[in-house]
Amino acid sequence: MATPAWAGWIEAVRALKIELEGVTTSFRYPHILIGRQPSYPLPPPATIYGHIASTLGEYPAPDSFRFAYSFTHLGSVDDYEHTWLIERDGRKAKQGQPEPNILAGLSPTVREVLFQPRLTLYLDRPDWYDAFRTPVFPVLLGRSQDLAAYTRVEIVDLEERSAGYFDHTLLSFDPWRPRVGLGQGLLMPRLIDPVDRQRVTWARYVALNNRAFLPLPGESGREPQLIRAVPQGYRVWVDPTTRERRGRQRALEWLTVRGEGEALDLPA
Repeated sequence: MATPAWAGWIEAVRALKIELEGVTTSFRYPHILIGRQPSYPLPPPATIYGHIASTLGEYPAPDSFRFAYSFTHLGSVDDYEHTWLIERDGRKAKQGQPEPNILAGLSPTVREVLFQPRLTLYLDRPDWYDAFRTPVFPVLLGRSQDLAAYTRVEIVDLEERSAGYFDHTLLSFDPWRPRVGLGQGLLMPRLIDPVDRQRVTWARYVALNNRAFLPLPGESGREPQLIRAVPQGYRVWVDPTTRERRGRQRALEWLTVRGEGEALDLPA
């Protein structure tokens, strides 16, 4: 039997793997309020945190889990929606009438919507298996009207390999940006404080809307799909249940909403 290309893995770790399907979704840019509302191409970490909290029924401690994911959709369209802008009404009440409290104005908005999203979410918390089998709140991804459903929840044993491929996922800007020729550099909300929602932590990422391959030992080349080098000491964890491509399987980039890596504290 031929020796597989990834020979050399030394141990396995257990992770929770959730597959989600929806009809539409949209991940808004918080600082764009006027005009067409584009969508982030991938769900920001703050969105993943809110999604997990909805399933559990409460916000877990931000440093109590790590996540990785793969996200795809069939395409994007511009949808026309109505947004009600509400402000305090400071006018005095007229005689015999109740005191006014709010003013609401209708604002037509064009919003980019991603069609038929598919999310495969990995969590290093296999003990949350039962929670994802019976979520507390309705399953959503993105806006409150973007209903979705879990189609599979399982526990998988990840394997350490010498190489793999990143698959439509979010990568930390450092150390991957100089090493990955594909993907879009983005500033995303990393954590929205559940208590003070005006307090937002931001971080830079590489949004990979393609597939990028970590090099096998001795492999090199100039094609954009090939990552130039693996950071020293980086451990490649792959999902052995995923489809093999070019002698590799899906590698996971573990992210957190608080912890290591760069973060920027900016106004919401």
